[in-house]
Amino acid sequence: MPIPTSELVIFDTTEAIRKDRSILKPAFELVSKSSGIQIPAYVGIQIENPAKGYVFMNWDSLAHHQAMLASPSYPNLLEALKPCIWGLVEDPVAVKQPVTEVLLLTIKNPSNRTEVFDILTKFSDSTKKMAVFGPTLEDKNVIIFVAGWRSVEAHWEAVAKPETKAALERLYTLANKDHLFHTSFTSFTGK
Repeated sequence: MPIPTSELVIFDTTEAIRKDRSILKPAFELVSKSSGIQIPAYVGIQIENPAKGYVFMNWDSLAHHQAMLASPSYPNLLEALKPCIWGLVEDPVAVKQPVTEVLLLTIKNPSNRTEVFDILTKFSDSTKKMAVFGPTLEDKNVIIFVAGWRSVEAHWEAVAKPETKAALERLYTLANKDHLFHTSFTSFTGK
């Protein structure tokens, strides 16, 4: 099966969304009718700052996603969803965990791309693919990294280990940490 095109939407929440994620249901219903969408989709509110929210969806291909963007229903979708960042993630297993880390990195110098990917690959492998990453489609030097955790505390304990801490220190000399927060996703099946 080909790797899907993953969509990560980061948006500003309202008090209404923070109290009841189901108010996004009309937007999910519009998207769920699109050809090539892989259900379920997931929505979460950032744990550290509830003013930010996330939506995570997989598409069969970039073409399917682009067709949705060109559809007559897209303006209606924009009413429910704010600015987006698109990327590639092989498997949404991380969003099925109690807590999902969302990390956005921008590689400082494209010549360091291989080393950045090596560091992230080693981390992903060490978590048995509970952490996955990929470049955004708009800019190959912007990386989306998502990791599943039992809790926020479990994440911080894991990255405090000397070997992991050293790898992260090296990573952050090669890439800017643009966004690092946690959320708990709720799945939406469209039913």
